[in-house]
Amino acid sequence: MTLIAILCFYTAIFSLISYIQIQFLEKQKLKKAFILEDEAYKNAANIAIENEKFKIFSNFYTLIINMLWIAFGFFYLKKILIHSNSILENTLFLLLFLIITSLLNLPLNLYENFVKNKKQGFSNMTLMLFIKDGIKSLILLVIFGFLILYALLFFYNYFGAFWWIIAFIFSFVVILIINVIYPILIAPLFNKMQKLNDENLLNQITSLMHKCGFNANGIYVIDASKRDKRLNAYFGGLFKSKRVVLFDTLLKALSQKELLAVLGHELGHFVHKDIIKFLFINALVMFILFFLFANLPNFVYEESHLTDVDAGVFLLLLIFGNVFSFIVAPLVNLLSRNNEFNADQYGAKMTSKNDMKSALITLAKENKAFVKSSRIYTFFHLSHPSISDRLKALD
Repeated sequence: MTLIAILCFYTAIFSLISYIQIQFLEKQKLKKAFILEDEAYKNAANIAIENEKFKIFSNFYTLIINMLWIAFGFFYLKKILIHSNSILENTLFLLLFLIITSLLNLPLNLYENFVKNKKQGFSNMTLMLFIKDGIKSLILLVIFGFLILYALLFFYNYFGAFWWIIAFIFSFVVILIINVIYPILIAPLFNKMQKLNDENLLNQITSLMHKCGFNANGIYVIDASKRDKRLNAYFGGLFKSKRVVLFDTLLKALSQKELLAVLGHELGHFVHKDIIKFLFINALVMFILFFLFANLPNFVYEESHLTDVDAGVFLLLLIFGNVFSFIVAPLVNLLSRNNEFNADQYGAKMTSKNDMKSALITLAKENKAFVKSSRIYTFFHLSHPSISDRLKALD
């Protein structure tokens, strides 16, 4: 079958790149440590190797699930749900597919959170918190997923041959709305979010933002440590919903100068309009994706048992969208890595080069990130340059 052959080829290529990365890491960990201390250097390499092995297993696990869907899963789901091919029936078809797929992925999520991440020293996740997160995510999926899927199927039914253009515009608007409401409504459902109460740091961050012409609707700290020990910060939202969000782990691990350098980097993305650029890049990718899947040949539906099922095009998009993303990823990642280099330079300019370098090294240490990556892995997968490349660029 053509569809299964495509999925197998995609998984094989994806896994081969991970295998090349593993071989690269095995060789690098035997070399003299740099940037990180010897023990941290080898530990970071071992963690990266373990992550790639898990990624290979996850890809083959997903391949088997998708093969089963195509071979007979869609046939039986169609038999149970699709009678009059109404919008409601097709919406429930899509929603049930997403729920079943989430449940089938549960073993991977459990292993990642309670075995792999615990072993690597990252996870603080408890079973009760994991269950609560799962229930909240399921409720959001059922409510908002139903509304969005129903709307897409409505466009499919009532806008003729150009339904995909309306569906694309709608999907892009939904993404914009999610970006606006995420830091205000969605993130607080999962994390306790409080305003930064360190007056000195607050003044320093506010001063830095004013220097860059950035106005935020508050500077907040979230209790990320209740799930994970990794460090992070982000500027969430769009327009008047913009917020600076700091992980509590970041505040504990970085000095004030390092923290300001990290925020200077994030502000670099704002000044260079990287967020707007990538919104348009994502819009272009989505437009092509909708066009391609709106014009699939009939044999694709026949092979997947989705003939005369309006939801079929969206199901195939969900399964094969990753294949298309993999094809365009090298170009998108190249642009992203270039933006990261420029943002590092801006962060260094707003604070100092030494503070920026020190912040990057601390982030690498605390996140146990290996300092180098193979060229082919960087080409296909990395949206951020390796720490060694970033430090070289700063020099």
